[in-house]
Amino acid sequence: MKKTGLIPSIIFIIGFCIRLFMAHIDPFLHNWDERFHALVAENMMKQPFKPMLYTQTFINYDPNSWCCNTVWLHKQPLFLWQMALSMKLFGVSEFSIRYPSVLLGAFMVLLVFRISFLLTSNKFTASIAAILMCFSCYQLELISGKNGMDHNDIAFGFYVLASIWGYCEYLKSPKWYWVLLIGVFSGCAVLNKWLTGLLVFSAWGVNMLSDIITKNKFKPFFPLFFATIVSCLVFLPWQFYIFHYFPKEALFELQYNSRHIYEVVETHGGDWTFYYSYFNQYFGENLIWFGYLGIILSIFQSKEDKIINNSLLLYITLVFVFFSFIVKTKMSTYFFVIAPLVMIYIAIGVERIIAFFKNGKFILVPLLILCIFNSLNPYEIAKYRREDQERATKIYNTNIYKKLKNIIPKETKVVMNVNSMEHVDCMFYNNDITAYQYCLDNDDIKSIEQKGISIAVFKDRYGYNLSEKVKDDQFIFTIPNQLK
Repeated sequence: MKKTGLIPSIIFIIGFCIRLFMAHIDPFLHNWDERFHALVAENMMKQPFKPMLYTQTFINYDPNSWCCNTVWLHKQPLFLWQMALSMKLFGVSEFSIRYPSVLLGAFMVLLVFRISFLLTSNKFTASIAAILMCFSCYQLELISGKNGMDHNDIAFGFYVLASIWGYCEYLKSPKWYWVLLIGVFSGCAVLNKWLTGLLVFSAWGVNMLSDIITKNKFKPFFPLFFATIVSCLVFLPWQFYIFHYFPKEALFELQYNSRHIYEVVETHGGDWTFYYSYFNQYFGENLIWFGYLGIILSIFQSKEDKIINNSLLLYITLVFVFFSFIVKTKMSTYFFVIAPLVMIYIAIGVERIIAFFKNGKFILVPLLILCIFNSLNPYEIAKYRREDQERATKIYNTNIYKKLKNIIPKETKVVMNVNSMEHVDCMFYNNDITAYQYCLDNDDIKSIEQKGISIAVFKDRYGYNLSEKVKDDQFIFTIPNQLK
């Protein structure tokens, strides 16, 4: 038993260290969507039940613009609370917002190991699956913030996987504490993303109906019903709360999110092959072929626990079919929530190939190296950090925002003409300043000045030149540092 526990522990520690490194690899906030998540989470440190992008508004704003409004309900709040707590503990920085993702991402390695072991009763197969999760390049870039929707999808993926793990444990040992955990984890999943977090109940419902039809057993209905109630108790209070206190914003976001199903939102479209084309990014170059083998073998061989196997395959199929053929808006992370289960079948395929050879040790090391290298894809991680000019520009501009308080007059409360969307970065590093990604019109400027509020403005930037009136306004401080 000690040896069984040692292997996943080692993989967990390696996974944690890699994720911690990725949390520190980029000293700036990424464009989509990390900067928005970071600013709202920072504001929630003071008002945890009022998610806000702008905390001070000096001009009219569009409440239906998720990038420029004040009350921000574009995402469910749990992952934002986690980020806010991390900043409370470790200070406000682009690194501390990533620490919850580091921890949850590392724990997903253990969950994958355990689910694999419950399915196969094979420690070696479970270890391979955990290794694939440990070195998952796609997840690592979510933790770094480079892949949208970054920390939102890490938290969502963790709670979905945790609910599925709870259900697999329940299938092996039908105790009520597993039922409770399934309800809690699925409710937390919804409280991160939305109703896809209830995925665990799909296979559970199918298995329950099978028992009712074939065995005339109604007893399995009660645990399912209890878990559903627990799940609702976790995520419904927030929905009631926001519809009571922010009804217009909450209704708009509900309608906006629903549109993703039946129309292409913000040009994020694609055909049914969209997610299939991402398989090499999700799992590593060509590793999916081991997954196909693993699925076939799991169906036609008797080594796996059949109920668990059927449940996992149903989860994978449902997510792929729903987002590929039904949902019109395509985002690469939509399918990745179920990618850890696919990694289990890749591990089954790899293990069976090794077992096929009488002297499997000769191909063991090369296959494991292939899996680790392809899953990690270090070349792509290094290429972006070494060659990307946009990254160098981001670092340069971020350093200006971090030092802004030492550059502008102390009483300044408004900063104008920040680079497009970088007003969010500016406010994150200077939380008592309201920044705008353009220059306000003359009436708005006059209104702000009449209130005795000091304004600073960045110089002409690419694609946007200041008016002569702004340049000549003696009450507006011109920031000497030039943004790139």
